[in-house]
Amino acid sequence: MNKWLFRIHRWVGAVVGLFFLMWCLSGLVLVYHPFPNVDERDLQARMEPLPDSLPAVDSVAKRLPEGAAAKVRTVTVRRFQGQTLFDFETKDTTYTLCADSAEVRRPVTAETIRNVARRWVDAPIARIDTLHSRDQWIMYSRYLDEMPIAKCYFDDAAGHELYISIRTGEVLQFTDRSSRLWAYVGAIPHKFYLPILRRDNDVWIRSLTTGGVVALIAILTGIIVGLIMLRRNRKARGKLGSPYKKAWLKAHHVTGLTFGLVLIGFAFSGAMALQRIPEWVIPTHGDYRVSDAKMRGKSLPLSAYTDYRAVRQLHPEARQIVWNHFRDVPIYDVTTDTATFSLDASTPDLPPLQLSPATVEKAIGALHKGESFTISQIERYEEYYISRWTALPLPAYKVMVDNADRTRYYVDPATGNFRNLNRARMAKKWVFSGLHYFNIRWLVERPTLWTIAIWTACLGGAFVSLSGVWINLKRLRRKSKKRRA
Repeated sequence: MNKWLFRIHRWVGAVVGLFFLMWCLSGLVLVYHPFPNVDERDLQARMEPLPDSLPAVDSVAKRLPEGAAAKVRTVTVRRFQGQTLFDFETKDTTYTLCADSAEVRRPVTAETIRNVARRWVDAPIARIDTLHSRDQWIMYSRYLDEMPIAKCYFDDAAGHELYISIRTGEVLQFTDRSSRLWAYVGAIPHKFYLPILRRDNDVWIRSLTTGGVVALIAILTGIIVGLIMLRRNRKARGKLGSPYKKAWLKAHHVTGLTFGLVLIGFAFSGAMALQRIPEWVIPTHGDYRVSDAKMRGKSLPLSAYTDYRAVRQLHPEARQIVWNHFRDVPIYDVTTDTATFSLDASTPDLPPLQLSPATVEKAIGALHKGESFTISQIERYEEYYISRWTALPLPAYKVMVDNADRTRYYVDPATGNFRNLNRARMAKKWVFSGLHYFNIRWLVERPTLWTIAIWTACLGGAFVSLSGVWINLKRLRRKSKKRRA
């Protein structure tokens, strides 16, 4: 049995060693340089401001096809190509109408693409390609609906590249030479962000899961082998320690046992990154994830909202207004060039939104009929309401539901946005986020300690992998010499 464990660790480790070395080092890069995406602040800053003169939303809604007005879920007013546009979104489609009934929405042309590009980069456009399939920087499935996509190359020192939907004129991706370089040594190798894999989401998920499982086998067998060698050395010499004399073997043995549990956590959490906790482990009785539509409830009629033009008067810097709601409370989500905030649209003075506990109770009661729950307000972060990367809003309402799933919600009273968890999702927090990124409250609230912990773990894991790869290379070299002899 021991002989087979040695062989399994040796050969599986030889296969996965380089990959694990890559994962540890690229993970460190990923901490500081995520995969490039369009920054919301950049999008806000480049929106066209709304004009002073705006029509009543009812007059625009009358131009919708017969029966469509009753199906509208949300409305958005924005400015694009010098036209004020209203987007009426239903379950199945979105109707875009011009504010001026005499106008026809201008099509997205080559000149439109150039005008959008000029708003993003103050440099000459070197060329524009038309993409009909995803490339390295637009791999997500949602981009398929945006094809074809214009890719603009700029003649500037930073090497900017901008992706624009030819269908809508919307900016989808924005990169420069630096962000692409960091992605090539960080996010792309770490997450297997390769177009050939991302074309089929199932293949990509299986690849990540298989890689994590193989790494887990190598680490578990390595720890067992390492403990066996410690036991043998104690029996032979009467003391606890590594039996190896050669520097690389001894270093691999000692560091492997030292960082073994951390490496198990990395491998296991990597394998579980895109997997749910199995039902046979933690059964889920209700919804695994509650949708925004379910929490907020049915959409409200336009007559429930204060005239949106008052928003423009109170906030002349507004660039986009969205009709939203939370149960029976009408809401305006307002975007300016620097911020996004929500207003209570039920009163003419449009105060900042502040959902009452009663409103939140109404939402939870509709979701969990017949189940008791408690609601409280939290002023500081908790283990299941904290993020290493995002400053979650405080104060927030915390709702604990008395059911088999131990369901809980965190609701932001200033926006209506929420997070929901159950037993399975709380376990997933530890299985992935906690083990893989050390997203643990005690560490997150101590940034210096978090940094020391993540660097120590990644560099320790990298050395274990590097030493294992080097030992295997030397072994192969010795065998090659014997064959030639």
